Amino acid sequence: MMELEQLTPQQRDEVQHLVQRIAEADGVAPTNESADLVIAGQRPGSFFFATAGDDLVGFAVADARDGTIQAGVLPGHRRRGHGTSLLRAALEAHPHHTLWAFGTQPGAAGLAGALGLTPVRELLKMARPLGEEPEARVPAGWTIRAFRPSDADGVVATNAAAFAHHPEQGRLTRDEFDALTSQPWFSAEGLLVATRGYEDSPVVGFHWTKRHDEATGEVYVLAVHPDHEGHGLGRALLEAGLAHLEAVGCTEVVLFVEASEERVVAMYRSASFVTSNTDTSYQL
Repeated sequence: MMELEQLTPQQRDEVQHLVQRIAEADGVAPTNESADLVIAGQRPGSFFFATAGDDLVGFAVADARDGTIQAGVLPGHRRRGHGTSLLRAALEAHPHHTLWAFGTQPGAAGLAGALGLTPVRELLKMARPLGEEPEARVPAGWTIRAFRPSDADGVVATNAAAFAHHPEQGRLTRDEFDALTSQPWFSAEGLLVATRGYEDSPVVGFHWTKRHDEATGEVYVLAVHPDHEGHGLGRALLEAGLAHLEAVGCTEVVLFVEASEERVVAMYRSASFVTSNTDTSYQL
């Protein structure tokens, strides 16, 4: 199976359309944001395709930045060997990449096992309705406000410190941050930062929210610098972000969190979030 490192505009449109069709059929997208950026030509990666006649029916994308493989096949063309062929080709070319199964669809665990893969990570999708969100309880001596362009380096530095252990999030660069803030969905009012409040006070925490549509918002990234943990900033930032999402019209909010981060999961559960789905990462 041929590996492509670049897509033509027509191929890009076809893959994006295929991803959309699979998401609509399964109720969960076969790719995450990073892979979507690879498909859009904004991050490095490579591609493998399955066809039936002249029709594109399946794909695998190898995300070079995150070291992951993500794949999907149209429901009407499953159980015909397309998924196995795609993943074998992708894993042969990138044996150290991990494979994401989003939502752990039926058959995903069996296919992973047949390929000699074992689960290494679980990512929880948690959700809750929004309604009459209380004003954030900001600890004395701290301020939570909307992002300013001069905060960019502080946000990136805080993110790196807070997610130093994380295989993907902690690698966010300033260039990648700038690229994300240029996306159509970005809103400076939806990126809330915590500081001491005085002029040039450094960013020590932030809650980056994301609005998917009129009804659904996301706790996109919530981070507090390790040097400033224990003051209640994480809870205050969470409350401020939820209040913002409600204020702009969202009626529900989702987030994604590592299942192994028990303390963080407990905080979200105490804020009435419940697990609605589980993504699983597999590795050779």
